[in-house]
Amino acid sequence: MNKLSKAWLWAALILCVCTTALNALSGRWLSVVIAVVSIAGMVLLLARERKLGFGVMCVCAVLSCIVGSVQSIQGGTGVLISVGMSLIGSALVPAVTALVLRSQWERLK
Repeated sequence: MNKLSKAWLWAALILCVCTTALNALSGRWLSVVIAVVSIAGMVLLLARERKLGFGVMCVCAVLSCIVGSVQSIQGGTGVLISVGMSLIGSALVPAVTALVLRSQWERLK
């Protein structure tokens, strides 16, 4: 894995840990569980260079988007805004990760 990919994954890992801490402080326990699994996938990708880690991140992003949308709607935010913000927040890390890994995908295990 090249330096750009590792740097991005470290930055994403730190961002995800901080977001998970904020969710824990807010009592969003389902979001915390999903994020912890996603972080485990990120660590698997970063430390072991395993494609499975990216797959785990993507599945968790979908679940996170659904949970985030539902929680926002229940909190009084409009449906369109809730789904849009959850989609952006959930898809950002996997999308950028896919972009930085695309040229190295075949070398991953």
